[in-house]
Amino acid sequence: MSRGTRWFALSTVALSSATQACTLEEVTVVDVEDVVVAEILVQVNRAPATQNRLSAFLHRTVGGVGPGFHEVPGASITITRDDGLSIELAETTLDRCAATTPLDGTGTCYMAAPSAADRFGPGDRLEARVTLQSGGVIFGVSQIPGDFSLRNVPDGGYCLQPADTPLEVRWSVSQGAWAYVNETSVSGLAGLFPGVEVEDPLYLLGLSVSAADTTIVFPGEFGVFNRFELERDVSLQLQQGLPSNTRADVTIAATDRNYVNWVRGGNFNPSGQVRVPSLRGDGTGLFGAVVMRSFSVAVDPGPQDPGAGAPACGP
Repeated sequence: MSRGTRWFALSTVALSSATQACTLEEVTVVDVEDVVVAEILVQVNRAPATQNRLSAFLHRTVGGVGPGFHEVPGASITITRDDGLSIELAETTLDRCAATTPLDGTGTCYMAAPSAADRFGPGDRLEARVTLQSGGVIFGVSQIPGDFSLRNVPDGGYCLQPADTPLEVRWSVSQGAWAYVNETSVSGLAGLFPGVEVEDPLYLLGLSVSAADTTIVFPGEFGVFNRFELERDVSLQLQQGLPSNTRADVTIAATDRNYVNWVRGGNFNPSGQVRVPSLRGDGTGLFGAVVMRSFSVAVDPGPQDPGAGAPACGP
């Protein structure tokens, strides 16, 4: 067995009665191995006046306990394009990689300078190499999905949408994408539903499950993973559109196979979420890539509100 594995034998116990007895069979209990997990993500932002983001979050499995156990400092991380262009990531503060972590969990964040990350683009084939402080090496490859464009909303800008009216967002196909992960943050819903507390902004996630699925209805098809968390009145409102004096920022992200295999939910599997790693060697994890387009929607804004005077969202 692998390092850190121990075996425990539970004694066979006889529970006697006047008529029957049962036994508790021997059970093997296996400790979780201490393994480094690297989650490396290349985010190519194609909206105007935005920059790429290249990050790596290194942590460990739950094979140990104690403050700081899950940190992985001192690693050397290099991302290399197939033409030889190489970019190194530098260790930085944890909050640049993770907004929240599990209780008592932590890790180490590494980032590339935005000016360096901007040298990568759609379609690039990349290789990741992580050299750990201990000398171990983790490696993998990824290909950034192809570029795509938004078809009926302004790329990087605002458009106006009537209240209580759904909007079908359309975009072109991204070559090599395995799915589109779509996010929105909606502002202005707080206080509109008596007796109901609504987060402001409210973050919702949508999903287009294949490379050919290039439409999504906003906002009704966002929040598919939030159905059991949303109050009924809020959910019904989202199905018919946004109310007046609200706005939303929307991102459409074409994702590669590595990303989809790592974050996919295993609803068909009783074990729950199923992760397929794309990094190997002296550790495991994700080396994923996404191409992102974004726009904003304003619903009946006032003259001084964001989006006032913007063109109408497309048909």
